[in-house]
Amino acid sequence: MAAKRKPERVFVLGAGASASSGLPVSQYILSEAMGHLHDHDVGKWDSIIGLLEYLYPNFNEALRNYPNIEDFMNLIEMAIEFNTEDYIQSSLWPGKRLSEVKNAALQMVTDYIWSATNDCNRGPVRKFVDCCLREGDTVVTFNWDLTIENALEKSERFDFWYSPTTEILLLKPHGSIDWFLRGELPREVARRDVKKIDDELCVYPEFTLAKYQKLKKIAPVIVPPVFQKDFGRRFFKETWRRTYRKIAAANDLFFIGYSLPKEDQFARLVLSRALWNNKRRIGKGEKPALNVTIVNPDDAVQVTFMRLLGQGGKTNLRYFQTTFDQFVDSVEDGSTELDMRKRV
Repeated sequence: MAAKRKPERVFVLGAGASASSGLPVSQYILSEAMGHLHDHDVGKWDSIIGLLEYLYPNFNEALRNYPNIEDFMNLIEMAIEFNTEDYIQSSLWPGKRLSEVKNAALQMVTDYIWSATNDCNRGPVRKFVDCCLREGDTVVTFNWDLTIENALEKSERFDFWYSPTTEILLLKPHGSIDWFLRGELPREVARRDVKKIDDELCVYPEFTLAKYQKLKKIAPVIVPPVFQKDFGRRFFKETWRRTYRKIAAANDLFFIGYSLPKEDQFARLVLSRALWNNKRRIGKGEKPALNVTIVNPDDAVQVTFMRLLGQGGKTNLRYFQTTFDQFVDSVEDGSTELDMRKRV
């Protein structure tokens, strides 16, 4: 008799997971990154300040009223789009200058994340790996940082990779600060020192970048959470396809520290279509009911996901108004059961 197949489980992690390690969420990361940049490159700092003052008339660096990084990146994209012959071109902020500052801002944020992760508290994410994950799970993270990779490596319980060839499938639809284009690596970086993702992308495994400082001058392969996404690379498109398929097939779906930001309409569309397909398959008797767990300290997030899930269909929903680390603690001490089927 064939062994009973374990339910498909998918964990979707957002900024709240990284915040548990001490990394700032999108609302504060621009302010923190700008402070870091000022200490290392005043020229780039001045350029970004100038663009902030242009896009946000009420911005005042002395007041530290920095916008959400996602909102800032979206406004830059809209400014680039409007600054064309089809609309009105700006002599103060021509397209080339906007693109240069956009790239500088992205590089600034990733440099800051590299630096901040050295001092972050990795305990909560490691506990998540040890207490919550099992072989065959999928983890989708929209974060650029490496907290989940570090936790998986330290646990030594699972092999993981970014394609379904190992015990844990890790999907990063927005890329990662340690992903680089293979063709842009400095010559002195030996091919054996990097792990190949596909023919275009690779992972540089040494977190500190201490051995090859020139890598700091190369932009990592990341995608900002903006309205208009330009994935460009084949692997990103495949990652989004895998994200869709895994959510469409899930029996147990966990959204932990993920708020589905309004700026990321592409993610909203993909998740909505995947959930619709999941419910359609339930209705046809192809799979059991979907169990959805939402973990977020902001109770408005519950409403967001209820709208996303829609009406009808066999969907069991539960909501924990708490943080990532507090939720994981409750799983560890046994007061919260991940499997909704075991609830009394």
